[in-house]
Amino acid sequence: MENKLTNAKLITCILPKGCAHGLQQALIEEKENHSVNFHFARGVGRFSRISARGIGEQQEKEVLEVVVSEEFADELFEFMFFKGEMDQPHGGVIYMTSIPSATEMQMPELPLDDKKAGQSG
Repeated sequence: MENKLTNAKLITCILPKGCAHGLQQALIEEKENHSVNFHFARGVGRFSRISARGIGEQQEKEVLEVVVSEEFADELFEFMFFKGEMDQPHGGVIYMTSIPSATEMQMPELPLDDKKAGQSG
């Protein structure tokens, strides 16, 4: 079974350290979107206070990515922008890119009997 999205969008947020997990949870709980992933990066913002202190000093960032169908992309983009507080100074950056297709990976539904059999052994 293949769940293929065509004309999908990739929404990417670059957030201050400690912000991505809360946004990830909000996407799962409020928007029921489980295609959310985040990882860590390092960098210096153009107008960050740390950039004035010298070359080589960096801040840890979190990069959150969501794949979504084109029809829901604008709605989800707006939700993420405000929920992630990117409308605040130093709140982060968000952008959206097109991807020609994406495949949704889902865990199979297990019959109830199989779950019980695994617990009884």
